[in-house]
Amino acid sequence: MQTTRTNRAPYPNAETRTGTVKRPDLPSLVLSLLHEHRASYTVMVLAVIASSALTSAWVQVALAARMGDGMPDMRTLSVFDRTMAQSAQEAAKQLSIMAACVCGFISIFLVITSVGFLIERRRREYAMMRLSGASPRRVRLICLLEFIIPLGLADLIGSAAGCFLVPSFAKSLINSGLEQLSMTARPHPEGVLISFGGILLACLIGAWFAARRITSISPIEAMQASEHRAGAKPIGPLRLVIALAGLAGGLVLVFHNFRDMDVESQILAATGCMLVAVGALAPVLVSACNNLIGIPFQLVSHGSGLLARQRAYKESRSSTAIALPVILMLVIMTGMLSMARTSWANSTINQYKPVTADVLISAGSKRTGDLDRRLQSSSDIESAVTYSKDVWKAEEDRTSADDDEEATDNLPAITTMHISKAGNATDELSPIFVKGSADDLGPGRIAVIPDWSLYHSKRDPLGHKLVLVDKNNRRHTVTITAVVDMTHTGRTEQYLSTDTDLIDLAPDPRGLTTLVKAAPGVQTDDLVGRLNGSWDHRDIKARTRKEHIRYDIGRSQEVQRALPKMVGGAVILTSIFLVQSCAIAVSEHRQENRRMHAAGVVRGTSVRASVWESMIDTLSATLLSALAMVGVLAIIFRALSKQVDMDMVPLPYDYFLIMALCALVLAALVSGVYGWFSSRADRTRR
Repeated sequence: MQTTRTNRAPYPNAETRTGTVKRPDLPSLVLSLLHEHRASYTVMVLAVIASSALTSAWVQVALAARMGDGMPDMRTLSVFDRTMAQSAQEAAKQLSIMAACVCGFISIFLVITSVGFLIERRRREYAMMRLSGASPRRVRLICLLEFIIPLGLADLIGSAAGCFLVPSFAKSLINSGLEQLSMTARPHPEGVLISFGGILLACLIGAWFAARRITSISPIEAMQASEHRAGAKPIGPLRLVIALAGLAGGLVLVFHNFRDMDVESQILAATGCMLVAVGALAPVLVSACNNLIGIPFQLVSHGSGLLARQRAYKESRSSTAIALPVILMLVIMTGMLSMARTSWANSTINQYKPVTADVLISAGSKRTGDLDRRLQSSSDIESAVTYSKDVWKAEEDRTSADDDEEATDNLPAITTMHISKAGNATDELSPIFVKGSADDLGPGRIAVIPDWSLYHSKRDPLGHKLVLVDKNNRRHTVTITAVVDMTHTGRTEQYLSTDTDLIDLAPDPRGLTTLVKAAPGVQTDDLVGRLNGSWDHRDIKARTRKEHIRYDIGRSQEVQRALPKMVGGAVILTSIFLVQSCAIAVSEHRQENRRMHAAGVVRGTSVRASVWESMIDTLSATLLSALAMVGVLAIIFRALSKQVDMDMVPLPYDYFLIMALCALVLAALVSGVYGWFSSRADRTRR
């Protein structure tokens, strides 16, 4: 008697018949896989929607700034207002492009990492497909369709939802120091397409390379599940070369003094090198740090702490997926803030380093009568010279211009000097005349700094005429009659004038600064105290040179308001992927938790283990980020420690600690809540 043998179907959801096996078609197979892993996909879809919305919104704001949405007709504005509006529009365009690039880079990087992480976690499942007869090409196709369908839809929804964020993002950009910009941003479909295409391409690249890596090894090797072996998986030679190159580049930047490279460029380069090195070695470094940091958790919380330490140490891929967003958030944010604050500090230090004044007085008022009377009546002051800073609109005087058009500053900064109190030290507080003298200045005559010729085709500035447009849109023709060096006065303006009548006509006055030389035998601190107690106006403040430098450096945090907001957007974006990684890691532990519950392990132990594991991963990421930023801090200390006390430089320690604490709390909260709901769902199902 002949027996008919029935084989088991090599694919899920296959329908069997007597003696035959019906292979499921590709759509039903992909849908069954999506349904089986719906928990992980739900979290990832939400993360992609949020990241796509942020990236799409900033891209559309950049397009709105480029096209000048809602801006008034430039021809109806005065000359100065038109120039200020154009300058603000250009600044808004650059800032929005930078924000879009940061959001896009972080989104693409984390999408690729997340897709690769999910595929690696399911390598046994894909190996079973291979053993059941599926070809490597078919497995790769299944991977692509399985990820592109939900993530493509999420990308499309998020990019379209970014249209609703455009007005609020544009308003936030205007409130970041661009209040003179009258822009009403509207959605731009091309921005939606740019964001959608970029993130969709990232999903394709991440799924393709991860699937190719899985199918390039034998099914037996993939079935061994090497990610569950103790310790981290050894990194490949390419990753090792990249990590060593990044580390070598960072060390060279730290220990070698590049004279032709400013400190801001060194900080950016060092941040990039350290980020590459830590990111490439993350599978090894995170696992090693987890094993060390997990010891206190094991000692404090015995059962759950031991389980969390073992998971954090053995499962290097899930730990790396949690740690990478935190590393990106801390390193990028700290590097950008360090660059911005160091740039301002370095500029301020170089500006006031040659100044020999004992006291500097800042005044926001245009009138100097009260200030001059106080200075002249004080016997503690030997000499005092006051400088104002005013921004004008300049036009070329075509009647005196040469045949070739010469480039002039659209918004030249002019400082007006007058002697508040003459004394023996007046020359020390006054500019040095390279060509001409102070007698050559007056109404209709100004001086220019020596660097003026570097930006103009006319080498000899003497006799050159400028047409200044005042706040009433009236024109004043002035002639350059002298060349001055204002380095030791701390002034950075291009032009010098002694006509005090121009102060009241300036379209954009920036306040007054008075350099004071104390009389012999007078203590500087005592002089500052007496001066501050004698003013009738609150907008006048006397400070020592060191205090004035610290004040000017601190003022950068108010001036550069756009940078923290841009960094905040990147922080929100990385926090989204941190939530996703924590939730996926918890969901991937569900089968293991079910087996432990069946063996009698209390459910609260698995929930606490998930919380401790995410906290261990976050603390490891914080430690690695701090080590990566040591090189950046070394560059800052080497560049500035010889010039000024480092306590005057506001390094972003506060931002680093606050964001590390927020990441730790967020990771613990997400893991705890998601773990509790998963445990409760398993209990209800049973």
